[in-house]
Amino acid sequence: MNGTAWRGYGVAVASVFGAAALRAALHPLLGSGAAFVTFPAAVALSAWYGGLGPALVATGLGGIAAWALFLSPLSSPVNPPPSGVTAALGGVLLYVLASGVIAGLGASERRARRRAELAAESGTSRRGYPEAVAPAGEAVPGSRPLEEAFRTPADQVVNYAIFMVDRAGRNASWNTGVERLLGYRRADFVGAPAADLFTSEDRAAGIPDRLLREAAERDRVSDERWVIRQDGTRLWAAMTVSTAVSKRAQLLGYAITLRDLSAMRRMQEALRRREETLEVALEAASLGTWDHDLTSGALHWDARAKSLFGLPPDVAVTADTWARVIHPDDLAALEASRERALHQRAPFSAEYRVSWPDGSLHSIAMIGRATFDPASDRPLRMAGIMLDTTERKRQEERLQEAVRLEAIGRLAGGIAHDLNNMLAAILGFSEFLAQGMPPGDARRHDVDQITQAASRSAALTRQLLAFARRELIQPHRLDVNAVVTRIEPMLHALLGESAELVLVLAPEPVVIYADAAQVEQSLTNLVLNARDAMPQGGRVTIETGVVALGPGAPGPWPELEKPGSGRYVMLAVKDTGHGMDPVTLQRIWEPFFTTKPAGRGTGLGLSAVYGAVRQCGGFVWAESEPGRGTVVSLYWPELAGAPEPAPEAGPPNAERGSESVLVVEDEPLVRRLVVRGLETLGYHCAEAVNAADAMDLVERGAVPPDLVITDVVLPEQSGRTLGERLAALQPGLPVLFISGYASEDMIRRGLLEPGRPFLQKPFTPAELAREVRMVLDSAAERRRAGAPGM
Repeated sequence: MNGTAWRGYGVAVASVFGAAALRAALHPLLGSGAAFVTFPAAVALSAWYGGLGPALVATGLGGIAAWALFLSPLSSPVNPPPSGVTAALGGVLLYVLASGVIAGLGASERRARRRAELAAESGTSRRGYPEAVAPAGEAVPGSRPLEEAFRTPADQVVNYAIFMVDRAGRNASWNTGVERLLGYRRADFVGAPAADLFTSEDRAAGIPDRLLREAAERDRVSDERWVIRQDGTRLWAAMTVSTAVSKRAQLLGYAITLRDLSAMRRMQEALRRREETLEVALEAASLGTWDHDLTSGALHWDARAKSLFGLPPDVAVTADTWARVIHPDDLAALEASRERALHQRAPFSAEYRVSWPDGSLHSIAMIGRATFDPASDRPLRMAGIMLDTTERKRQEERLQEAVRLEAIGRLAGGIAHDLNNMLAAILGFSEFLAQGMPPGDARRHDVDQITQAASRSAALTRQLLAFARRELIQPHRLDVNAVVTRIEPMLHALLGESAELVLVLAPEPVVIYADAAQVEQSLTNLVLNARDAMPQGGRVTIETGVVALGPGAPGPWPELEKPGSGRYVMLAVKDTGHGMDPVTLQRIWEPFFTTKPAGRGTGLGLSAVYGAVRQCGGFVWAESEPGRGTVVSLYWPELAGAPEPAPEAGPPNAERGSESVLVVEDEPLVRRLVVRGLETLGYHCAEAVNAADAMDLVERGAVPPDLVITDVVLPEQSGRTLGERLAALQPGLPVLFISGYASEDMIRRGLLEPGRPFLQKPFTPAELAREVRMVLDSAAERRRAGAPGM
């Protein structure tokens, strides 16, 4: 029990004694009623000063005094007055009840007064410090230390750091939250500069003094910033600085509250990183975002979404603006998809065409989802992303075109291979028939017509094979300028007098690895097409040069046909003809597609160009507009160094021979043609239908061949493999390859290196005889020189 409580009980005892003396003084005037005035007054005084305890003590002592002074004379055994005693006992009981009520009321009033005093001393309101409290560093008589004056329930707030700072900027109090958040114990914290809690950057910028100055001006200031713990680590906290003043409005110090925002900061940082990642992903994917408020009709697009419609970033977009740019044929489907998403709560997905301000047509894909009011189930908004799919659709169309051309090429190659075998037989046996007829025979004209028809058919099959990239070629290093110059007279004759031919050739040789005959045929086809596109005459320009291509080619190529980076030799043919529309331009490489009247073209010219260039590792590109002519450009990979000299033509007449020749051919007609043609010239021939039969004949010694003629494509085993096995068995044995085509895989593996003997089907007996003689003579020279080879 502290001193204040003892003083309260002393006041109670003194009050009772004073009341008894006062009762004695008032008794002559008030009689026995004086006790009901003085003793309750003593109880009220005790309750006001000491509270309920002293008031109850005063009530008890007053009751005893009343009994001693009032009831004892009435209860004398000499003259007992029973009725007087009963009345006195009732009065005492009434006194006790009245005093108890007075004691309770007085104690309640004292507690209310004490709470008001404590609130005035709390220091957290504008009224500030009590007069008897002195800030740190100042002496006030009878004052208590600042920390003791502000020892409040804040000591129990561990999630906040709450402390006082005096006018000098030093910490004046501490709570457990300071230790939990900042790591400071009371001894290390109280008296230390509050500026130590700020970062060095903030201290250099004068932030601590500025916050205290602003708090003094505005009573309260809040901020979020980094604070420094005792261990030097940083804490992101919300800081509130408020002033504490005296009753006379004098500034005594500041109250600072720190709240830990680290978790919130981490969440905000994670959210920011996710937003940045999402923004980067949207930017990389060229995705625009859209948001349509279905309640107000407001429509929001980000800058990327506006760019997908050809609009500037600052333009305002409305639902009407959106609807106006949509292609009329796609508007109904878009609305149906939107209604389905709203009524069935399904994801919204649509693809449609839009018209840009420049008139170009673009494809847009949109994906989104609707949100609904949980209470009314009414749709509130739709939001999602959008993407320009124009380029993707173009790529898909070109990919489909490439796949279609590849399928057509496979079909054309297969047909041409079988047809070449038949044409070889027709041409060969027609020549035998003509040779057996006497001069002036009327049937000779018929045979010549058959030969001419077969020759024209052979030219068509060569174009088919070129398109299918299955034509066996004999490429070498050649100068494109030399090819153009060599056939220039023929090109002038093809164009006629109504068209002008202009050559713009590179100043230096432009070397490629290709078949000269294919390049000549490609150039001839392009000039013929240019002539047909200029029925009234015009100008055809042939240009050569070297271009360097980066990762992007000069056109929207599909992945299957995208050219690689590097230097390419270009051969371009430009005309001033009527040009082509986009639909026609897209189909020009298809075989049998032609814009010429019936009977004027086969539709194989450009397809043969396409196949020939692609077969040599190049690519083609065409540009055309109605009324502005056409440019077709052919590109081959450039080779460094000088070109090879042009191959010499074969001897004009076939020479006879007596060597042994092994003919390996699975097609009976072609095999009989070769055997008959060679035997007519004196050669000794043996036949085999496949590689196994040929090896059996050679291994048994039944046929010691001087030359092997083999088809490139044989059942079960290729002609190349057969040649390698024969070379191992009989070194230096020459092999002549014949074929209507080679499979694409064999071409890519380089079946015929430069100098490898090869004869393209269909061929005549005379062409066969010349090639056989050349191969045998070359082999004899190598043997004399001691050089190996086939």
